[in-house]
Amino acid sequence: MNKHFKTAALAALIMVGPLSMAGAASAQTRRDVQEQRQDVRDARRDLREERQDLRQARQAQRWNQRQHNGYYANGRFYYGQPSAAIQSRRDYRPAYQQWRRGDRLPNYARTQYREVDWRREHLRQPPRGYHYVRDDRGEVLLVAVATGVILSILLNN
Repeated sequence: MNKHFKTAALAALIMVGPLSMAGAASAQTRRDVQEQRQDVRDARRDLREERQDLRQARQAQRWNQRQHNGYYANGRFYYGQPSAAIQSRRDYRPAYQQWRRGDRLPNYARTQYREVDWRREHLRQPPRGYHYVRDDRGEVLLVAVATGVILSILLNN
């Protein structure tokens, strides 16, 4: 709301400024003109600062592989890294959700998560077609090799 008000005020100053100078140019003093110009410069500076704040807020919401495993867009959670188009949306918010049985690992997770040696970790032998992987938060997941569907989760093992 504040941003829209300042933008409207800046537009009004820009539109009304020349009209008022043309109608009463003889009555205005040099000081009045300088004050109006200073007001316009201040409004522009405020607008630049607001844009900078918005850029910094967007920067803080960038995807971080170690902190996020999905994102919210359009009121729904999606696993995996979002595209640049989704990251530029207003309703985009990176997030982390605990893995659940039946979830499917996204493609980036299948290639980046390290496979766990079940013998060294003292885990039971995985069923045929499954393997253990460790995510970037230390959770061990029993995942189907072909589909990436999670069968079991061992938290911080």
